Amino acid sequence: MQLTKLAVAVRRSLVVTGVAMVVGYGAPLFAQTATGPDATPAVTPSATPAAQAAKPAKAAKPAADNTDEKKVTELGAVAVTGQLAALQRAQAIKQDAVNVVDSISAEEAGKFPDPNVADALQRVPGVSVNRSGGESSQIAVRGFGPDFVAVTVNGRPMATASGSRAFNFDVLPSEIISVAQVNKTSSADISEVDIGGVVDIQTARPLDFSGYHGAWSGAGVNSNLTGSWEGKTTPKASGLLGWTNADHTFGWMANATYYKRKDTQLNTQANSWYAGQNISVDPNQTTPTYANVAVPETLATNVLDETRTRKGVSGAIDWKPIDQLTVQFDTLFSSYKVDGLEHEFGEYGNTGDIQSMTVDPNGTALNFVRKSQGPNVMANDYVMSYAPSYEKSYQNGLNLGFDIDQDTKLSLDVSSSKAWNKESPNGYFLVIGAKNFGTNPTWTNGGNSEPPSYSNILSTTDMSNLSAHCCNAGSGNNVTNKVNNYQLKLDKAFNDGVLTRLQAGVQYTKQWVKSDSWGTPNGILCNAYCGYSLNVPPEAVGAYVYEAPSKIHGVSSPGAPSEWIQYDPRAYLAWLASPAAYNQLPDDKRNALLAGLAANGGTLDAAPNPGSYNNVGENQKAFFTRAIFEGNAWNMPWALDVGVRYLNVVSTSTAVNQPPVTYYVDPNDTSNAQVSYGPLAPQSAQGGYHKWLPSMNFKWTLLDNLVYRFSLSKTLTPPQLSNLYYNTSYGVRPNSLTISRGNPQLQPYSSRNYDMGLEWYIDDASYLALEGFYKKVSNFSTLVSTPVQFLTDQNSGQPLTWSLTQPVNLNSSNIYGEELTFNYQFKNLLPDPFDGLGMALNYTHVKSSTSLSPGLISTAGKFAVPGIGDSANASLYYEKGPVQVRVAYNWRGKYLESISYGGGAQPATRSAYGQVDLSASYAINKHLSAFVSGTNLTHEHLYDYSVYRNRFLYAEADGTVYTVGLRGTF
Repeated sequence: MQLTKLAVAVRRSLVVTGVAMVVGYGAPLFAQTATGPDATPAVTPSATPAAQAAKPAKAAKPAADNTDEKKVTELGAVAVTGQLAALQRAQAIKQDAVNVVDSISAEEAGKFPDPNVADALQRVPGVSVNRSGGESSQIAVRGFGPDFVAVTVNGRPMATASGSRAFNFDVLPSEIISVAQVNKTSSADISEVDIGGVVDIQTARPLDFSGYHGAWSGAGVNSNLTGSWEGKTTPKASGLLGWTNADHTFGWMANATYYKRKDTQLNTQANSWYAGQNISVDPNQTTPTYANVAVPETLATNVLDETRTRKGVSGAIDWKPIDQLTVQFDTLFSSYKVDGLEHEFGEYGNTGDIQSMTVDPNGTALNFVRKSQGPNVMANDYVMSYAPSYEKSYQNGLNLGFDIDQDTKLSLDVSSSKAWNKESPNGYFLVIGAKNFGTNPTWTNGGNSEPPSYSNILSTTDMSNLSAHCCNAGSGNNVTNKVNNYQLKLDKAFNDGVLTRLQAGVQYTKQWVKSDSWGTPNGILCNAYCGYSLNVPPEAVGAYVYEAPSKIHGVSSPGAPSEWIQYDPRAYLAWLASPAAYNQLPDDKRNALLAGLAANGGTLDAAPNPGSYNNVGENQKAFFTRAIFEGNAWNMPWALDVGVRYLNVVSTSTAVNQPPVTYYVDPNDTSNAQVSYGPLAPQSAQGGYHKWLPSMNFKWTLLDNLVYRFSLSKTLTPPQLSNLYYNTSYGVRPNSLTISRGNPQLQPYSSRNYDMGLEWYIDDASYLALEGFYKKVSNFSTLVSTPVQFLTDQNSGQPLTWSLTQPVNLNSSNIYGEELTFNYQFKNLLPDPFDGLGMALNYTHVKSSTSLSPGLISTAGKFAVPGIGDSANASLYYEKGPVQVRVAYNWRGKYLESISYGGGAQPATRSAYGQVDLSASYAINKHLSAFVSGTNLTHEHLYDYSVYRNRFLYAEADGTVYTVGLRGTF
């Protein structure tokens, strides 16, 4: 077992913490000894219902033996608010936990400066985010991507309509958070297990408050590409109201949020790169003119006009009908709608019409010239695309906690959660084109930091030569996820001896995920019209000239037009289904189209695609036992958390397949094929696994303010849902014939984990921590491809060779790194008024034993772990009197996005990204404050490439978002 890298990480932890102690040990230890009128007690949030109800009250020990007492100030009657208080709460949680935990806490009830939960979590050490559309959507922990991070809400699994194991955080408004806790090491009692970690979103409990209490906020949101306040300002509002009776036996809370943002996104994309291409300028040549070269699939310039709307309501009831019984009920509903209309100008690639090119030593195309005549002449594609998303989710939970005696509690927790996104029927992707006859379109590589461009193309505003092309009504997948969860726990506290707590519990979780898509049935639209063979009257489709926003360097293609043709998508679909269009078709295509229209109600509208249906159901049974031991070694308190969790999972994968039965390439468009499909073929298969997952967390308080930790555990991540799907999909482009099939018998990823670190607590809002981690991960799902012969090419009469790809458990990797955190509040170092300054810094360094260059992955078929990369956060805050200001820089280093991306199945890498955010508030009086925030003030953009920097894949600019408003409490 290779532990050398862990040892290096631990040595670094010891050296850095030792140096810090020598330099600063004399600092006052306010976290432990704060007294007097200026002392601010930290507020420790309530545990989740599932954990809180199960925790028995512990009788007081004699002072000499009381090693269980927390070294931080407990929840008191004083309510502390503001950024400093949030840091104090998060620090208290970390210091008190036995396992490795980091968290963020609300500054006060309903107050977070971030639009959604993922945006808030990016400030946690070791957490990085996936960005899109100006917001964060999913998270990675210590380099492990969204599929390796489990998410619970109040200790209960929450359904997601992402279509994968990854949780879509953007559906949850940040206002619901009381605490978001990231468990980086495992403990047997945590209801979910994952290699990256477990994130628990905890909402506020009514009994944490007294009497009537409430908070509200109202703001205007402005999003734009230029960084100035312009365009449409949209509303953001939230409200919280609650009441708790005088003896704290009953309380309720209700919360509602609304957020709307209009924005414009610019993006440019190549979709994929095809490597190993052999291109012959003369089709009669026996030796290719250009051998083993790499060319892009397309060049698309996109302007996406979006409206994003997030709504949420939540409620909670706490009730103690008798002293021994606690009843807690929680409900949560949230929705997130993204309405985005995309205006695209596309220039699709085709190696069949390249007449000359130059390449670099890696085989990457630097320049190529395309033909001006023939069937493969490049078209100016005028694309209208609409891919709406409207994810809705709810969770209801009930917890009953019964005190059997003073030291023993029994709890039952029942929850149900569902998420769904059913917008597939409402989308479309449509193309009208104009062929570039008589000119030679010329593609030029943009180098390492700019998209490529085309030159020498025909006018993009000329409507005299429009032709019908493709593609489809409908977009994406409909996804539904349902989770029912039942937990029974027994918790026993002991007042004498080293054993202080013993827990045991059982859990049953039943969930299913269903996915299907809608589209124009059986390819009837493309089979009839693909190939640019029909003239389209501009007046019949409402054609107009679209004016794009100004270009952005590093995102926009230098040769992209500023104007191009667009049209009414519904008018285009209606025209394609009219005699004016189909009477231009040859008899065979017209008859096939009319038969398809008759079967689809006379329209080209989207209908369910039976061959896309997938359903994965999982029944999970779990049992755990956990013991906590506490004692003293050389007058230094220690705590040991040991336990084991047993997991038994049975899965059933059901699908409906519909394989193609004919394959034909239209001579007018040889970049794609036209296929017809055979009968439906339902099928089902079972899989599953059972695992023992031991865990151990050791915490040793070497000094009052110095904590040493060591953890061992075994964890797992279930197979990706897309790999368990049992249907078969077909890629029919002539230069990349692919068959993709799932594998219901996949086993989970498995990891043996080792963690060690030191934490030095300077005061109640200042600490230094350095932790090393090492994960030995096996059973990675790896896509394996084999050539198979399937169907006959109707053009040549020859059999077609396809690449059949399936996932198998094959590879392993060691993931290791260090995590450094330094939070410091200058209240005891700087004079007034500068004593309100503070800073929070963290850096996570992650490496992998399979961190190979993308070039080696591509050429040698080697394995690497996607998502591995460094991340850092730095923030400077000021809080004094009525003023609060925070400026933050969030950075994520470059990382491998995918081993096999797009139709070309080449590796994809995302470049390093960092952005600056600012939030500030001013307390007008005790109950009213004004606030302002800005995200991405430096106008950073995303940039992806394939294998080498000059193989551009994708760039995106979202601009800056400003929020200005008022917040009140009562």
